[in-house]
Amino acid sequence: MSDSTDRATIRHVLPNGLVLLVQRNPIAPTISIRGSIGVGSIHEDAASSGLAVFTGSALVRGTERFSFQQIAERTESVGASLTTAGGVHTTGVFGRGLADDAALLIETLAEVVIRPTFPVDEIERLRAQVLAALREAEHETIVQASRLVRRALFGDAHPYGRLSSGSVTSVAALGSAELAAFHRRYHPAATTIAIVGDIDPPRIIDLAEAAFGAWHTDAAPPERFVPPGMALSGVRHERSVLAGKVQSDVVWAVHGIARHDPEYDAASMADTILGSLGLGGRLGEAIRERDGLAYYCSSHLEADIGAGPWSVVAGVQPDDVPRVLDEINRQVDRFCREGPDADELIDARASMTGSMLRSMQTSDGIAGWLLWIERHQLGADYAQRYPSILAAVSADQIIAVSRRLLSTEHYVVASAGPAGAEGAGERI
Repeated sequence: MSDSTDRATIRHVLPNGLVLLVQRNPIAPTISIRGSIGVGSIHEDAASSGLAVFTGSALVRGTERFSFQQIAERTESVGASLTTAGGVHTTGVFGRGLADDAALLIETLAEVVIRPTFPVDEIERLRAQVLAALREAEHETIVQASRLVRRALFGDAHPYGRLSSGSVTSVAALGSAELAAFHRRYHPAATTIAIVGDIDPPRIIDLAEAAFGAWHTDAAPPERFVPPGMALSGVRHERSVLAGKVQSDVVWAVHGIARHDPEYDAASMADTILGSLGLGGRLGEAIRERDGLAYYCSSHLEADIGAGPWSVVAGVQPDDVPRVLDEINRQVDRFCREGPDADELIDARASMTGSMLRSMQTSDGIAGWLLWIERHQLGADYAQRYPSILAAVSADQIIAVSRRLLSTEHYVVASAGPAGAEGAGERI
């Protein structure tokens, strides 16, 4: 069998709808497993905020066959790892180990996903850890600024309008019964598992079918839908004063774009050029390098099932917040007028292609890309087509999507930091 054929991805669907993506990568005698279950915080309400994340973290805390300690002993005894985590759109499961231990990893992973018991004592221990982290986050300036921006863009009732980790109040009210009920929303037909490593694909498929094939539920698969955010009208300023801080974090944001939007690739290149190319794109070059007004400055486009924020974030001295906001607006206006130059287009394409290639140098990275491609139905040859996709994006397309989404007349800005001169200004 040729090496190219040997490394081809096999897509195998179990009778219960679960999708397996299996690829041999003989670089090292290891196996990487990444799974995605299509249930996340988009499926919880505001009162139970944090439920998806809490449930995802609790999967390994005990199952019908194994206690938390036994799960740890099974994996650690062979130098393997197994972790789970809830997120905004999905719940993730992750396993790594030697290829010789594939059967143990797959069997344990299936037990954790399908048959968790959420034992009360373990859940209380986990809750204490989660609450401690949430209390700590209440004093982090970037967390509080982000929370304010999300609430202003989407509202409390929208799943994007709050942080997926929840709050001290909401997580404190969640118990084993709530976690078990949320877990019942997990569905094999909403689950994809990518397995990559120095493996024999037919054997891996047999192991996965034996472990996951009996997973059935009478419930319908969860819906994949996120409503749009609230329309922006004018400029909205929000501020959180945190005692004892010396730095302010600023978040400037508008509504972004969904991954399935035809203009996504142009928007992604715009974001790279504006706020992440090199040391922070045009924004970082102007605000951090040229003017010395920020410890860091970058932009981020959240594009998934729904259109998340397109945001600019900066860590600054409190007195410099108004100047930084003026410069953000100046750079955004200029980019919408002029778009990228030829060198920026070349650099963006090289940077984005290089980032993809670097992430696919490991089995874990390959598995992550396989999940993303499957999730958004991008096509089995997406990685091969990616450079040509970027090459087809023109400067005019980037200008068009930037003018559609970016605005210095309708946006939200939030800052969190100490009381001071910043509070006396007109901007905050």
